[in-house]
Amino acid sequence: MGNNSYYWLPHLVNSIPDSAKGYVISGYSIALEGWRRGLTLKFINENRRKSEFYFQLSNKNKSHLFTVSRGDLITPEAMEICRNKFETKKYLQKNKVPTPNGKLFSESSSNNEIVEYAKKIGFPLVIKPFDGTGGKGVIAGITSSAQLIKALTYVRETLGYKKIIVEEYFEGEDYRVYVVGDEAVAITKRIPANVVGDGRSTVKELIIEKNKIRKLSPILGSSLIKIDQELKEMLKKKNYTLESVPEYGEIVYLKSKNNISAGGDPVDVTDQVSEDIKQIAINSVKAIPGLPHAGVDLIVNVENNTSTVLEINTQASIRTHLFPMKGTARDVPKKIIDYYFPETKDIPIQDSIYFDMEPIFESFKNGLIKEYELPNIPSGEIEKTRFVVSGIVQGVNYGKWVRRQARDLKLNGYVKHLNNDSTSIVVLGEKDKVDQFRKIINSSSSKNAIVVKVEEKSRTTPVKLGFEIENPELDKKIEDGYYPVRLEGIYELRHKKSTKKKTVGNDDNVYKKKYNQVISSTSWKITKPVRLLGRILKKIKS
Repeated sequence: MGNNSYYWLPHLVNSIPDSAKGYVISGYSIALEGWRRGLTLKFINENRRKSEFYFQLSNKNKSHLFTVSRGDLITPEAMEICRNKFETKKYLQKNKVPTPNGKLFSESSSNNEIVEYAKKIGFPLVIKPFDGTGGKGVIAGITSSAQLIKALTYVRETLGYKKIIVEEYFEGEDYRVYVVGDEAVAITKRIPANVVGDGRSTVKELIIEKNKIRKLSPILGSSLIKIDQELKEMLKKKNYTLESVPEYGEIVYLKSKNNISAGGDPVDVTDQVSEDIKQIAINSVKAIPGLPHAGVDLIVNVENNTSTVLEINTQASIRTHLFPMKGTARDVPKKIIDYYFPETKDIPIQDSIYFDMEPIFESFKNGLIKEYELPNIPSGEIEKTRFVVSGIVQGVNYGKWVRRQARDLKLNGYVKHLNNDSTSIVVLGEKDKVDQFRKIINSSSSKNAIVVKVEEKSRTTPVKLGFEIENPELDKKIEDGYYPVRLEGIYELRHKKSTKKKTVGNDDNVYKKKYNQVISSTSWKITKPVRLLGRILKKIKS
């Protein structure tokens, strides 16, 4: 759950590691949904971008391969059609799905030829690259031949997109609809980057505050509103600068495009959109042979309840449906896994555990492996708990000792040394294994620590797959020259004081400083093996 204006899926909150944020979240959320249902999850190294990794979900009867939101039930023919925006338009028109009239111009077509066509169909118009992605090179609302020439020069010469589609401009709001089978499962309205005035703050201050909110989102943290020339030009059109103070409630648009990556707002409108508009999106997917699910870009005129289809994306990002800035999140991963593995529909997901993508990415990047199969999710009755061990760590690496016990029992979680001479241990796994771990932690076999007491506390948030030491730099034995002292039920470290008489002005800090100088010296480090050997021989003699 987010703030009062939007609601996130509870089973994804606290289950998205840093390595899966941003664009990666689309594929990650689908892989996580399948894995949490008990499906076998395997990642395949194809040296692709992080956001477009391949993964396979399997059970005893079948396997399906995915990348982003696209599964292998989408045929190569459907992918080829949707890659070609003009070919897509032909299929839509053939199946009477509303889409703007337009024409494709090749590299050899002159700008004058394009202008003559524009005059025939009439302004306003839109131009877009034949093979562009992410809205790059799309210029809408062109109202004259002069504007068209300027836009063509920019797109064809500056950006290098020689093949151009020119089509009618349709006035309305920008919607992304995700369709699975016969259902429009999620609809996001994309609003250009903006700030809302409070009557006190400058535009610049409002942008800073808006970006703070975006950083809290798993999908918007890397898509902040940037103060660039385009933003300044937009303000200039309103006779504003970055130091202007908008009135309370005034919306100030900062970019001309609706791109979320440029600071736009994703707002869920699934429940507000009419059934007629939803059916247009569903029909557009059905118009493409071999396409059972996809993302559909629509322009919707809400007043007239009309819509036109701009394009269809077989590998659409679903991130805005999962974490909208306003409105209710939609569980698109559930719908996709239901479609590919309908036999798992009634299996409750094990949402108390998730996995990290970083070790997988690193292994692929370093060329260490071709495939990475995750351990199956723990089965049977699962227990999750937290122990707080009070005392001090001594001897050899208490954290490593805890980790070894946990891994031997195939438990997940972590050990973390706290600042108050205590250690936090979180574990998740099969109930009987957690019981065994509980006995070990509470028993005398925990001999790498001076334990005062063990408290058990509830753990509500999900646990990451595997077991690790969160701050290994603190997982070391007590330095020579310190000894434990028990004070009111807890242990603390005290430095051994010198037997020499103190001189005026000396205090414990002087001795501690001298001690630190000694143990940091080169001679102390070099003679460490000798000192250790001396201790061993002394023990043998005694």
